[in-house]
Amino acid sequence: MIRRALGHRLRELRADAGRTQALHAAQAGGDRAYYVNVENGKNNISLDKILALADALGVDVA
Repeated sequence: MIRRALGHRLRELRADAGRTQALHAAQAGGDRAYYVNVENGKNNISLDKILALADALGVDVA
């Protein structure tokens, strides 16, 4: 499932950056509860939010 794959990759990138879920969510303009569900593949996520999360991590969406 694409949501799980995206969530797994976000978790890897966030952990590599040494950030907590709460910190990363705040830096991307979201809240921790929503972000936890994204990492767990439970939430659909918009392209705008994907771009914001990637920007907060300093990585390209690709």
